[in-house]
Amino acid sequence: MRVLAVTPSYPRFDGDYHGRFIHDLCCKLYEKGVDLKVLAPRSKSYEPFKADFEVERFPFLPLQRWEILSEMTMKGAPISHLTQLPPYLASAYLHLVAESASIVHAHLAIPMGLLATLRPGRTPIVVTCHGSDCTLPYTNPFFRPFVRHTLTKADRVVAVSDFIGRVAVQLGAPPWKVETIYIGVDTSKFKPSRDSSNLREEFDIPEGHAVIGTLGRLVPEKRVENIIRAAPRVLREIDATFLIGGDEPRRGYLEELAGKNESIRFLGEVWDAALFHRLCDVFVMASVREGLSVSLQEAMATGCIPVAVNGFGCPELVDDGFNGFLFEPGDVRGLSDKILKAVDSPELGSKARETIRKSFDLDQNAMKYIELYEELI
Repeated sequence: MRVLAVTPSYPRFDGDYHGRFIHDLCCKLYEKGVDLKVLAPRSKSYEPFKADFEVERFPFLPLQRWEILSEMTMKGAPISHLTQLPPYLASAYLHLVAESASIVHAHLAIPMGLLATLRPGRTPIVVTCHGSDCTLPYTNPFFRPFVRHTLTKADRVVAVSDFIGRVAVQLGAPPWKVETIYIGVDTSKFKPSRDSSNLREEFDIPEGHAVIGTLGRLVPEKRVENIIRAAPRVLREIDATFLIGGDEPRRGYLEELAGKNESIRFLGEVWDAALFHRLCDVFVMASVREGLSVSLQEAMATGCIPVAVNGFGCPELVDDGFNGFLFEPGDVRGLSDKILKAVDSPELGSKARETIRKSFDLDQNAMKYIELYEELI
């Protein structure tokens, strides 16, 4: 069985967080005996790094230093970047049709899923919908016919959460083609720290402070501003440090919003997510457009108590009051209340980790993909 995994999002260099969850899944599939090749775009900052399976980076401009479209997700990319889309799509398609495989596994319905369904021949096509590829057509109807084409033509549509599966069906995917397979995380890598005191001392976190963290790209839909607005009320009640991991494009705005509050720290790009989560007691997910947050899963696997928005894929992970807390989207006061409850409920950390171990473990969910591949061949 030869699987060609095509993805627009893949680590650009060793240690890169961009598309790492897809890389981790590919590594696990290879470990389990899948003959795998990855096809992903080259980018300006791409540097070759060692992998046990073949990874081909397709070029789409004459010089690598010009290739900026693949430096970040296309959603919300500036017009100057999107001008590179025609050569990007052309190169991706030409490389795609040149490959032979038993299964083509496309990550994201657009653009790679769409290109895979246009590929000649009868090779079975699996499309994994990660979130924005299904939610974007609701905010921008221009994309709806392209996503609908992909979802109807694919042999199987995998959703990373039940929520995304329902959205895929609403967009036109035949219900019998859709199944949920959580990406999951490596629970041997993301695990609680036996003693985080030295780590906190290294980051100059005052003794006795609760650490509340969030991690992700600082884009509008992440609603990090709601966490910053909730912080003052939390800080009036307890000693705490807020850690915000992630960078552009809204870091300047968010830093201005936080003002000179020394209890809110911006760490910039985070290269070691496991270390970040080991620093935190509570992890906050305020996003209003998540299929199923990988960062949230990683935090829970590390034993952080989750405080997440009550909507999208989050309730599939967080059972309010049992292994974490949920708050209503945009409710800043409710968010601060739930953060305070989480800090006061340290016993929920072990329950959060157990949730991930039981249903969101990368090893278990990779086997579900292998079973799907075998069914389609």
